[in-house]
This record gives sequence, C-alpha cells and structure tokens, in this order.
Amino acid sequence: MRILILFFALFTLTNVGAQISFYKLYSGTGYDKGEGIVQLEDSSYVITGSSSSWDGSSQAFLLKVDSLGNYKWSQNYGGPESETGKRVLYNKDLGFYIAGFSSSFGAGDFDAYLVKTDLNGTKIWEKNYGKSSSWERINDAVMASDSGIVMVGETLNLNSGNSDILIIKTDKNGDTLWTKQIGGEGIDIANSIVKKGTNFLIGGEWYIEDSLVNKGFVFEIDQFGTIVRQDTISHMAGHYVVTDVSMGVSKYYAAGYRLKPNGKSGAYAASFNLDGTLFSQYTIDNAQNPNIQNKEIMFNPIANKVAIGYYTKNSGTFQDTFDLVFAYFDPNYVEWTNQFTSVLNAGIDEIGQLLPTSDGGYIAVGMNTNTGVAQYTSNGGSNIYLMKVDGNGVYPNSDGEYTLNQLVGIEINSENLIGKVYPNPFKDEFTIELENVENTKAVLFNNLGQEIASFAIQNTFTYSTAFLNSGTYFLKIGNSVTKLVKLD
Repeated sequence: MRILILFFALFTLTNVGAQISFYKLYSGTGYDKGEGIVQLEDSSYVITGSSSSWDGSSQAFLLKVDSLGNYKWSQNYGGPESETGKRVLYNKDLGFYIAGFSSSFGAGDFDAYLVKTDLNGTKIWEKNYGKSSSWERINDAVMASDSGIVMVGETLNLNSGNSDILIIKTDKNGDTLWTKQIGGEGIDIANSIVKKGTNFLIGGEWYIEDSLVNKGFVFEIDQFGTIVRQDTISHMAGHYVVTDVSMGVSKYYAAGYRLKPNGKSGAYAASFNLDGTLFSQYTIDNAQNPNIQNKEIMFNPIANKVAIGYYTKNSGTFQDTFDLVFAYFDPNYVEWTNQFTSVLNAGIDEIGQLLPTSDGGYIAVGMNTNTGVAQYTSNGGSNIYLMKVDGNGVYPNSDGEYTLNQLVGIEINSENLIGKVYPNPFKDEFTIELENVENTKAVLFNNLGQEIASFAIQNTFTYSTAFLNSGTYFLKIGNSVTKLVKLD
C-alpha cells in the first residue's frame, strides 16, 4: 500500500545542540517489530519489541544504536513460545528493564513479563506475573520515583471472556509490592501510564453499564495504587478509547479515538489542567477525515508543542490498512499547526512509541513491512523502523533506497576469535569486526561450496560486495562459518 507520513514543521529553535534526523530500518530473517524506546545521556537509543529473527519463535529483545542510528549491539530474551517487550526503562545505576508479556513462562497462556539487564543487555533476571485462570497483557510501564516498576494492561478471564484493568507495582528487584484489578461486566483495558510527581496518570477504556458502551478514561492513582481521581471521556455519543497520555508543564494530554456506528473512527485529543479539569478537547467527525485514530501523544518541552502519531484512511488508501501520520499541535488547545512536509513510503507502518529528544525533536519507533523502493524479502516480512525528527524541522528522507541495518549480531567465537559480522542480510558491503586480532584470513564461498574470494582481516574490515549476485554465501574465519545473504 502507499503509506503517507506527514511531519508538521517545528519553528526554528535556539540553544539546542547538534541537530540530527534519520529514518532507519532494522531486521533479521524473521518478523521484527519495534514497541518501545529510551534515549540515553549520550543521545544513543535502546529499543525493545518482538522478533522471530533469533530462534523462530517471537522473543523480546534489546537493540542499542548510537545517536545516528548505527547498530551497537542486540540481545534476545525469552523461552520456547512467545515474548513481547512493550517498554524499555532505564536507570544508569541499575541497567535496563523490559516490561511486556510472555507465553513461555508462568501460570496461564500469557503472563506479565519483566526482564532486568545490565548496561550491555546481559540478562540479570526475568520474572512473570499472572494467574492460571486468566492471561495478562502489559501495554505500558514507567519507572517510579523509588526505582520500582509500574506496569499497566489487562487481565482476561478465560471463562467469561471479559477483561479487567491490570496494574502491577514491583520494586527494583522485580518483587511484587501490590497488584490492582479494576473492572466490571464488560471489557476494561489500561493502555498508557505516565508519572505525575509521585502519582501516576493512566489512560484506557472501560465499560459503562448505564450507556452499554465503552468510554475512554483517565484516572490518577497514588504510589500505593489508590485511585485519587477518575474521569470518563465522553465528548460525543459512542464508544471512546484513550490510547495514550502525556504530561506537560501546566497541563496533561490524552489521545485516542471514537468508534462510529458505521464502523469508522474519529480521532480524539484533549488537554487537562493539572487538577483534572478539562481545558480543551475535540473529536474529528467529518467527510474529509472519515476514519482516523490517534495512537501516541507526547509533549515536547523544548519545542513547546504536542506531537501526535495517528492512523488515517482516505481515498488514496487501501481499504484494509491505514496511513501513518506524525504531526505537531498547539500545546494548549491541541489544534493543528499549518507547516508540514510529507514523505511517501510503501508498506504497513505501525507506531509503537513516540518520545521527545534532548535536541528538541522527537523519535518514533514501530514496524514497517516494506522498505520503499527496495523490497527486502529475506527479512521475514517486517522491519523495525526508527524515525528521528530534529528540533529545527529537518525531516529524514524515507522515500528512497533504504539501508537495512542488522537486528541480530552474528557472533564469531572460535580459535580465540571474538567478533561479529554485519549487516546480514547485506547489500553493497558487509563489515567484519574482530577483537584483539592483528591479522587473520577470511574466505567467502557460494552456496555450492566454491571459493569466491579470500582476504586478510585486521580488527575491522569492510568488504565490498558489488560484484556478487544476490543469494546465499558462507564466510569462513578460522573454524567459524557464518551464513550470509546478499540482497538485490
């Protein structure tokens, strides 16, 4: 399909550092999806999500890239079934935490899942949280002021088919401090959580018995899980969903959508004063935008704007898929700004998380099933995308030939050789990195076992592959043999 990505321009900013924008894709040989991201002090990023590029089954992962989006390392976590990392949380003294869900461990079909790693992504422990009579799904998580973890999502009763809001608070060691289950007769889900001082704001949807329909909600809880205030979103008649909440300076924000009786949807966004009183809200309900859903919202303190990532369908869109749009809005009334640019892309795009960056821009992570001009079929069907928009309104070029960056680092470890080969699949070149090796030899074979080339390696060596046809090759270094795939 044709994916239209719109970016609304930022005003020129002052007093910010070096400005960077890029659009990059990461994949292995499986189905790969980005769900969450965090920026570190040096402006590098760590991404989590789900991937089948390691062992065939979907596993949670961490992928670290530098400030320009270049691959640094990746690690996978999980068991024989399925794992998804929804959010990655960071503490420079503790390491990384992955919050998500798993069907490999625990009491039910799916359970809440929490992994702690060191700063290099090495697993320290993993824990699960659930009951045998239900399955649990985590949609969002934050780190509390006491370095504990608060996870929100849903718990589904396998007997009734109804879900309740699930909130789990753990300490920094993953031990449960308290669990809250909130719900009634219908479907109740928490989609988002954000810190508000020592309290938390949670957004989602719940069933209202009086109206016999689901409404969006935003409620505030304290550090012990007690509900301080609850507000139901009901701007117009019909089913409402809050998909994300974000804190501002003097306000907080909610985004979501309204499901119309005809099966289409209208985008919803609102701003609230800190005491919870409504400041401004809107629901898109017109012929020009018959089907649109807000998914992610975030306040950018440097730009003093609100960014929203949303899906829309229009006359230029295939019926079964949405276009993905990113836009900046006024921070008070959540109204459109008028400056924008567009980049054409192909494939299905989904947004996992949208965050502000230290240079006044923002970063988005998600999934892309196509790479634009060049369709890579060896990636298993989907890529992780990382889109960086800088604080001066410079947008990445995502309508050209993309470089498919590696997700799975191929490790070399034999005859005292330690290193990696990347990317894989490759196109114009691949790089071999060896640790503490002054000089050794590499031999490249085709899939018939015929030697194609041999060359000397010293620490880091980039090999040009422009003369090779697409297909499968094998690289032999010492007794280590690595399978590589050349793309068109």
